[in-house]
Amino acid sequence: MKKLTFLLALAVMLTACGNHSRRDEIEARKNALQQKQDSALAAAQQQLAEVDSMLIEANRRHDEQHQWVMTHAAQLNDHSPEVQQLNSLRARRDSLQAQWQVLGAKIRYIRQLKAKGQDSIK
Repeated sequence: MKKLTFLLALAVMLTACGNHSRRDEIEARKNALQQKQDSALAAAQQQLAEVDSMLIEANRRHDEQHQWVMTHAAQLNDHSPEVQQLNSLRARRDSLQAQWQVLGAKIRYIRQLKAKGQDSIK
């Protein structure tokens, strides 16, 4: 009888320890996820700031070149270096604009995930 009582007590203790360990693992994973989201958000915000300043400069250069090309349109053709430069500037501007939009969407998505995670914790 003492052996049976001892085995039952041991089983209860092991079960309790096992659940506690799983809870610790779940909490550790939640904390790791929050840290990952925080670092990804900070990195995306930093990238967005850099892309934003490059986009502003690309827009300025494109607008200047566009104005110059439109002023001299009668003297230029599609193969003129100035027109090709304008096309190159337009491609760069469009690429930066797409990058800017993707980073903005990524930031919004991470913020939504963080908000959902905080709602589910409460």
